[in-house]
Parts: sequence; C-alpha cells; structure tokens
Amino acid sequence: MSTQDSAPPVEGRLRNDVAMTAANKVVVLVTTLATSIVLARALGPEGRGVWAVAMALALTLVQLGSLGIQSANPYFTARREAPLGRIVANSLWLAAGLGLLLIAVAAGVKAVLPQVVEGLGWTELLIVSASLPALLAAMFLQSVLLGEGRMVSYNAVESAQVVTVLVALLAAAALTGLTVEGALVIFTIMQFVLAAAFVLLLRRHGRLRQPFDSRLARDMLRYGMRVYLATFFAFLVIRVDVLLVNGYLGARETGFDSLGVGLADALVVLPVAVAVNVFPRVSRGGATEATAQVFRALAIVFGGLCLLAAALAEPAIKLLYGSEFEPTIVLFWWLLPGIFCLGMLTLLSHHFAGRGFPLEAVLVWIPGVALMVVINLVFLPGGPTYVASIASTASYALLLVLHMRLFAREAGGYRSLIPRPADVVETVRSVLRPTSGREEQGGGDAS
Repeated sequence: MSTQDSAPPVEGRLRNDVAMTAANKVVVLVTTLATSIVLARALGPEGRGVWAVAMALALTLVQLGSLGIQSANPYFTARREAPLGRIVANSLWLAAGLGLLLIAVAAGVKAVLPQVVEGLGWTELLIVSASLPALLAAMFLQSVLLGEGRMVSYNAVESAQVVTVLVALLAAAALTGLTVEGALVIFTIMQFVLAAAFVLLLRRHGRLRQPFDSRLARDMLRYGMRVYLATFFAFLVIRVDVLLVNGYLGARETGFDSLGVGLADALVVLPVAVAVNVFPRVSRGGATEATAQVFRALAIVFGGLCLLAAALAEPAIKLLYGSEFEPTIVLFWWLLPGIFCLGMLTLLSHHFAGRGFPLEAVLVWIPGVALMVVINLVFLPGGPTYVASIASTASYALLLVLHMRLFAREAGGYRSLIPRPADVVETVRSVLRPTSGREEQGGGDAS
C-alpha cells in the first residue's frame, strides 16, 4: 500500500470546500448556459430537441449502468475501506465492461422501441453511445477525488472540460456550421479526454493495471446498490419527462421542455455543491445537527435564489435564446417550485448516503417516481407541454416531505429543519472569517 493510501484524508473546512465547489459549479453553469445558447441558435428547436433526446438517453443509461459505484467510491475512500489503487483499478474495469453493455442496450432501445428516441438516427445514436464507457470512467474516478478531499482536482478538471467543449462548439459553428452529429462528436471526444485527466490525477496511488478485485466489487455493490436505486429514481423524475415529451409531443416541444429543464438544473448547483461536501464528512461520523444547520441556512439562501430566477426568467430567455424559445418561460415557472424541493432533498439524500443509506431512504423514492409517471401518462398525451413540468414539481415536493420525515426521526423532530435567519447570519460570518494554516489548505490538493 502506498503512503497516500495509508495517510488520513484531508478534512479541511466545509466552507472552503463548498466555496470551491460552488465556484466550479458557477463556471459549469455559465459555460453550460453559453453552450445551450450556441446549440439553440445553431440547431434550432428541432435540432436542439434531437440533441436533448441523445443526451437524455446517454445520461439515463449511465445512471442505469453505474450501479452506485460513484457513491461507493467516495464512501469507501473516506472510510479507508480499501487501498485507493484497487478502488481506481476496479473503477476502470467496471467502466469498460458496463460501458460496452450499455452500448448494446442503446442499440436495443433504438431497434425495439424507436418511439422512445424518435428523431434520433442511427448515426447520432452510435456517436453518443460511444461516449458511455468514458462517461462512466469519469464519473467513477472523480468520485474517488471527492472521497480523498482533493477538491482542487475534483473541481478544476470539470471546469476545464466544459469550457473546452464550448470552445470546440463555437469553432465548429464558425468554421463549418454546427450539426447535431458534429456536436455529438465533440461531446464524445471530450468525455474520453476528461476520463484520461482523472486517470493521470489518480496514478499516484500505484499501478492501475491491476486485476479486477471481485471481493472489493461485491462489498462496494452492497453499499452502492441502495444509493444507486435512489439516485436512479431521482434521475428518472426529470429526465424521463424529456423522453415522454419527445414521444408524445415531438422534437420541437422537447426542445422547449429540455431548455427549461436545463435552466432548472443550473439552479441546483448551489445545493449540489453543499451536498457533495457534506457527504464525506457524514461518512466520517459528522453530527446530525451539523447537517440540520446547513439545511436551515440553505433553505433561505436557495429559496431566495429561486425567487430571483423566477423574476429574471422571461427577460433572460428572450434575450439569450430569442423569441422562438418563448414557450420555455412558462415551463420553467411551473418547474421552479420543484427545483427548490429537489435542491433541499439533495442535501438530505447525501446525508443518508453518508449514514450507509438505510433501506427506507431508498424506498421513499418509489412513490415520488410513481406520481410523476402517472401524471405524465394520464395528462401529457395531446395535452400542454407544461404537464411534464407540473409532474416533476409534484414529484419533488412529495419526495422532500418524505425525506424531511426521515431526517426528523433521526434529529428528534421537525424543529431542527425550520429555517432561522440566525443560521444565515452565522453562515455569512463563517464565510467572511479569515482562515490560516491547515484550515485554509482543507480544500486543497496535493497533486
């Protein structure tokens, strides 16, 4: 075992790591927004709809095929349950094997259920399917960095990747004229570049050409499968909407809906930044009250951010995307309350993951997903597109209530979750309080 394997993980201050992760998410947010504008203006609503179907299919398959490894990796890394070199090597083996299997699944979906990917030709399907092994590898390897506490590397590589994709799309649009196929080729190539970058960052943990460790894989899957089910259900709530809208209403309406979903996703960067940093701390024995305090402060801050987004949605969409995408405004408004609920339950879900993910924390997702599916199947065919947004909002609201119920049981009552202005004041003071020495290096990276 290398010295890096045996050394304790760098803890760091939560506020430093959250600030660093939030800064990365802002870069990703702004870059993704710019990428969305480039794709919308270059491809139009129908072309963007085809792109959205390709992305929804690829990301859904990745969530389906991940088996919870991206959650097991940081959990096992933070708790030092296995040498990091073995965790990294197993991640690469699993990404390759599962990725090839998912390519076959994608082809099967196109052949057997073509209506699910209506508008997506075989060429586009094969291009985006080629990215699946790399998407899995990048996801698995980045999660190891999270468990180590190497937040500089965890965030910097992701920021560099999205910026590079944007530059490549702009260059293609200016030089040759951007097509759906060309955009998908750029996306696929960059996923392999991203995975290679993470391999380089993790090679210090020893030889990566190690045989597959089946015993370690079984141990990780026992933990990961519970997280996997909850994560996959969470992904289904919003991503399946895109596929259902495409199947029932066509690529043009999918273009509007997917833009609303993309803008809503962008808002969740703040709670995600908080949650991913809370998770390894809870895994190492963090107190329940610490999560409760973060929840209370986040509810006020994120709620204010959502209200601001509601006010700016109409002028921003008209200015950035043009009047052609005006139908997205109403879709976004209907989805916004659900996005607030999603952000808050994301924090609680990561807390439960750090506690080993009790079975009840998995089962609560079933009624949420069922509610979304029923609303869409009953009211979406031939109906307005905003039915999909309402379905997601209702689903996330129910899921937040169920997650709060579970957390209140652990915390000794709902009182610990009631937002207090004093929590925000304390959070602001903590951010402004200077740090020095080891604390300032907490979110750092030895590489």
